Amino acid sequence: MKYQFKTPPYEHQANALKKIFRSVDGHALFMDPGTGKTKIAIDSIAAFVNSGGVKKVLVLCPLNALSVWPKEFNIHSPVEADVWVRPEKGTSAEKAVAFNEWVETTQEGNHFFHVDIAVFNYEAIIRRDGKHPIFDAISKWNPDMIVLDESHKVKTATAQRSRQTHKLCNQTKYTLLLTGTPISKNLLDLYSQLKCINPEIWDNKSWSAFRSEYGIFGGKSGYELRGYTNVDDLISRYAPHVSTARKEDCLDLPKVTDIKIPVKWDPTSWASYVRFSQDGMVVHKRHMIFAPIVLVKLLRMQQMTGHTVNDEDGNPVLFNENKLAYTKDLVENLQEAGKPVIVFARFKAELEVLQKELNTPYVIKGGVSAKRRGEIAKNWKGDKPVIIQIASAEALDGLQRICSHAVFYSTDFSWINYFQARGRIDRAGQESPVTFYHMVMEESVDYLVVDTLKEKQDLEKLIKDNPDLLVVSRKNNDKIDI
Repeated sequence: MKYQFKTPPYEHQANALKKIFRSVDGHALFMDPGTGKTKIAIDSIAAFVNSGGVKKVLVLCPLNALSVWPKEFNIHSPVEADVWVRPEKGTSAEKAVAFNEWVETTQEGNHFFHVDIAVFNYEAIIRRDGKHPIFDAISKWNPDMIVLDESHKVKTATAQRSRQTHKLCNQTKYTLLLTGTPISKNLLDLYSQLKCINPEIWDNKSWSAFRSEYGIFGGKSGYELRGYTNVDDLISRYAPHVSTARKEDCLDLPKVTDIKIPVKWDPTSWASYVRFSQDGMVVHKRHMIFAPIVLVKLLRMQQMTGHTVNDEDGNPVLFNENKLAYTKDLVENLQEAGKPVIVFARFKAELEVLQKELNTPYVIKGGVSAKRRGEIAKNWKGDKPVIIQIASAEALDGLQRICSHAVFYSTDFSWINYFQARGRIDRAGQESPVTFYHMVMEESVDYLVVDTLKEKQDLEKLIKDNPDLLVVSRKNNDKIDI
């Protein structure tokens, strides 16, 4: 069939789409981060919609990707899509009710969208307190197609989220897998993921039978994986269902990729943030937060997006926990995929909560001696994330030989510090394509900070010249024009 792209594809994306459309039950995109798997998935959905085979699509993804899918559909989809994302707050039962209410609207006579898409995180479908209302609601909805974003999240065959996913995929027409790391250290991780496409790929073998067929086990317990057998047969079974792309082999792709991860506000914090952006003062959790001058206002607004903000007496006030939750999910996802990661942040309170939530001993910040900083950089093997205060990122060498992924939780306003931080892994000795993730609260000063730094502009001068840039009055939360 002929398909009209809304946004031009790279060569490997167009080739993958052809293979997807020729597949019967499903396909897997085992492609490096930054190769545009999400765009391929969206074009796949649109192509299936145009052919008349798909009208309802379920996307399962990590928490940090929930808000990415609606934006990507808006950018890349040539068909009108009604994209519903599970609510941020509420119990599983309440979220299931909200989903069912949305489903009812899709069945009304004035519903003009070509395809209905529901986006959930993987944890939403697991059983809680003996019940799984969201899983039941999705199963009743009966989607025509399922997209598993970061499908290595279901690589463990015996995990509850994997078993629930298998059940959903078993009743759908088509399953599309997306991951940059289908296997981390275990070739047998392919079993559970490819089972989502069709159990017949493995001749409907059980997990224990599959292990026995392709794994060599030993050790004291007899369960220690020592190697593999029948590898040629394993490859011949999965190869027809897989498209791969390594970023270094895609000559038309940039070697460094910047990704903004939009984070939703909770309603209370958002209301306080908007009021403060307008008035320069707000009472939040019975604390007065006040900015006497515009540069203090800029600083407080950045603290609000991160975690803790100081009130007028200098006392810390917990303001926003969502960015921390999204960052933890992203870092765990990268670590689970075997990707060592660095997290950069600005404020002391952010460093403290990041260290606690990420459970890592590797922290480089102001006050840490040069000798100790060198020891941390030298001893870090990538087993845990390393957290670096962005103003302390200079003169750290060797990290690029271990890591090619970094998360900017927050930055200061110095473009020199920002580019020095990027240079910790984007430098001589780096053998892999580099990906930088920027955690940005929607409709917030985070976008202004990131975009200004990339343009090497003086943010403080910009704000002094135009204080209205801080006032939240926009609906567009993708970028703040400067």
